[in-house]
Amino acid sequence: MKKKYLGILADLDGTMNRGRELIPGADVVYRRISKRGLRWIFISNNATSLASDLARRITDLGIPVDDGQVVTSASALMQALSGEYRGARIMVLGEDKLIGGVRASGCEISIDPSATDIVVVAKDTGFTYDKLERAYLAIRNGARFWATNMDPTFPVPGGFLPGAGSIVAAVAAAAGRPPDRVFGKPSPDIADIALRQMDLAAELCLVVGDRMETDILFARNARLDSALVLTGATSRSDLRHYSYGPDYVLESITELETLLDSNE
Repeated sequence: MKKKYLGILADLDGTMNRGRELIPGADVVYRRISKRGLRWIFISNNATSLASDLARRITDLGIPVDDGQVVTSASALMQALSGEYRGARIMVLGEDKLIGGVRASGCEISIDPSATDIVVVAKDTGFTYDKLERAYLAIRNGARFWATNMDPTFPVPGGFLPGAGSIVAAVAAAAGRPPDRVFGKPSPDIADIALRQMDLAAELCLVVGDRMETDILFARNARLDSALVLTGATSRSDLRHYSYGPDYVLESITELETLLDSNE
């Protein structure tokens, strides 16, 4: 059944870019689709940068966006913390920007396992055994265990590097249980923020991404249509291994305009 889409929720790494390199033609298709009046929100599990940082990075790559067009797993985390968890004591295994965002949300940063309400685990290039030990002790003492996302790797030019999920897995192995809450894809928290910022209903929006376990499952969990691009973590032959699938499969983001045309 043909569907007319008015909003695009596009993943970044593997979909629009690989590290500091754009997917060829991504800037052209973004401009052409934007001129048609469609709204774009870029959704990312990245929690090492603020949404404003990512917006500037995307703009520098040649895709002009404003801060309100980027929603991350950190965005969803900050929304939760600044609401019902404001004032909580948070132990963060993550980068400085995430720690600053947690402070800005009205929470206190904790390094004391006996005085921690929530342990937040993200990609942490300074991860050490000492951090693992303190996180484990805090969780054993009753702290909630939260993760920004579960991505085991993220794409860079020429391959992949370990992602937040590898750090989360270490903490989960020590704690003997998975996180209590995950904010990034495939959890639907990001969708709630994105749809609100676009002021569009779910049935009018399409998720475009490269990972089955995050982007496509995220769309399914949020009851959004999805298009898988084959420029990142998933190949066409991988699809047979999943019990669910995307609504569309595209060789790259450059085929998105053709898809939209076929649904007019």
